[in-house]
Amino acid sequence: MENVKIFILCAGEGKRLRPYTEHQPKCLVSYLGKPLLQYQVEVFEQFNLKNITLIGGYRNDALPRQYPVVVNNEFAITNMLYSLFCAEEHMTDDSDVIISYGDIIYHASVLEKLLQSKDPCSVVTDIDWRRYWQERMEDPLKDAETFRWDTQTHRIFELGKKPKTLEDIQGQYIGLFKVSSTHVKAFKQHYEMFKSSYLNYRNAYMTDFLQYLIEQDFPVFGVPIRNHWAEFDTVNDLKIKLAWM
Repeated sequence: MENVKIFILCAGEGKRLRPYTEHQPKCLVSYLGKPLLQYQVEVFEQFNLKNITLIGGYRNDALPRQYPVVVNNEFAITNMLYSLFCAEEHMTDDSDVIISYGDIIYHASVLEKLLQSKDPCSVVTDIDWRRYWQERMEDPLKDAETFRWDTQTHRIFELGKKPKTLEDIQGQYIGLFKVSSTHVKAFKQHYEMFKSSYLNYRNAYMTDFLQYLIEQDFPVFGVPIRNHWAEFDTVNDLKIKLAWM
């Protein structure tokens, strides 16, 4: 699959993962003896996906150089969306674009479902999220975000906001999505519009931009999965034994 470009976001400091991030970015923190980044790369390799760009910031000197590294030099005062668009010139409309957070891992079946999606923007969505969240924290609402979609078509109409009740969460965005080559140009154009309308765009979250796309009638659809992934925000996340591994 040479018509897929992958961008892994590795710029964050990972302060909640200290001391493991004292001298390296989050994506290089080890889980069960292997860096998080290596888990992702090995899954991509199963599908012969080799066009990988790392977007670094904090301790980017530690990132492996067998892949191109784009650096967000303002990582300390910006957020993930800004980091992604530091690599904007590498996003071309001759290839699908996969964006993956650097602090997650996932089973090959998750990536396979994403690759099979033909929607303009496909967002991997865990519809069985509560089971995993209950392992990670006492209150599932504490860190979860709203996610609402049409249960028949899977078109998303809200994500990334603070939920009031569990009914506001029909699934959970995991930090992995794909933009079809047919919509890469529009994806970048919408970012330019977002910058002019979102006062603090430099600190915007990825979900802020995805919600903006939804409100602009850009077609954003969910790709439903049941677990088979994990994210690593805190030291406690490193202690959880994942049943699917």
